[in-house]
Amino acid sequence: MASLHFQSDLCFCGSHHVLDEAERSLHDALCVLSQTINDSRVLLGGGWPEMIMAKEIDALARKTPGKKSLAMEAFSRALLAIPTTIADNAGLDSAELISQLRAEHQNEGCTAGIDVISGS
Repeated sequence: MASLHFQSDLCFCGSHHVLDEAERSLHDALCVLSQTINDSRVLLGGGWPEMIMAKEIDALARKTPGKKSLAMEAFSRALLAIPTTIADNAGLDSAELISQLRAEHQNEGCTAGIDVISGS
C-alpha cells in the first residue's frame, strides 16, 4: 500500500470574506492538481495560442478594407497583451520576448511560447 501523506493548513485572515476567498482559491488549486493527475494532457501555453491567433488576425486585417481592419488590429493587440502580461509577471523583458516570439512564429508550425522558468 502506498504511503499516505496528510496536511492541514491554517489560515488567519482579517475578515470572513478574505477567509472565504482564500478557501475558494485553495479549493481551485487542488481541483487543478486533481484534474492534472487524472488527465495529464495539456494545451500549449506561455502565450502560444494568443500568438498564433494574433498572427492570423493581423494577416487577415491586412486584406480587409475599411474600419473593420482597425478593429481586427486592435483585437490582435489585445491578444498580445496575454503573453506580454505573462512575461511581465515573471519579471522578464516582455518587449524582447514578444519580438522574439513574433519572429519565431513566422515559421509554419511553430509552438514557441514563454517559458517563465528559463526566461525564454
